[in-house]
Amino acid sequence: MAEEELKKGVQFEGKEEYIKDVFTEIADYYDEMNEIMSMHMVQGWHRFMMRKAGDIRGRRCLDVGTGTGEIAFHVARTAGEGSTVVGVDITPRMLELAERKESELQLPVKIDWQVGDALDLHFPDGSFDLVTSGYMLRNVCDIQKAVCEMHRVLAPGGRVVVAELSKPKNSVVRFFYNIYMRRVKRYGRKYDKGKSIDGRQSAYEWLTCSIEGFPYGEDMVKIFKKAGFEDARFYVKSFGAVNIYVGTR
Repeated sequence: MAEEELKKGVQFEGKEEYIKDVFTEIADYYDEMNEIMSMHMVQGWHRFMMRKAGDIRGRRCLDVGTGTGEIAFHVARTAGEGSTVVGVDITPRMLELAERKESELQLPVKIDWQVGDALDLHFPDGSFDLVTSGYMLRNVCDIQKAVCEMHRVLAPGGRVVVAELSKPKNSVVRFFYNIYMRRVKRYGRKYDKGKSIDGRQSAYEWLTCSIEGFPYGEDMVKIFKKAGFEDARFYVKSFGAVNIYVGTR
């Protein structure tokens, strides 16, 4: 039987450079728009991720596509003293903001911010006990490879916890979800001015449209299982607007 074709999301030539430019453009107001797009539920999602991470006290932790560091901060607070927390992102401007925000917090451990590519993590096999990621997979050029890299850098028994956008299955909820996402797109113009980036969509046009064709739910679980997370599963949050994926190496 032929191998099942897994969904790959929206892909196009030059996507990596485009994504870098998108997040450089929106870095200064990324956190504010995340609060708006999530209807102020984003921190609750991150706390749920930490509950699913298990006991990570003193463990080695990696946040991939860390952006401005919000999930990494939760990891650092949960892992505590004696832990190692690394935040990797492809966009230097996002990491600059993450480091600035960290300097204003009282965290039990210093986070190591590094520029890096989710498709080619520069860490040896089995380097971490926890890998987290939030809202990144829609932006990579190869979803399967990104998840495989998360599996590779985990030690046996290590856990992955990933948050990603999804679409509500309930038709009534989806109706209001679609209305809200159109409003978010319009609100985003306040910041991105509808400015084309690299001859393509404006930043928030991309971020609200990138869910189209993106695998979520059981389709994403198949990708995690193919990477080696045999126990991969997902949890539905906010009536299906977000899924949290969990798996163990």
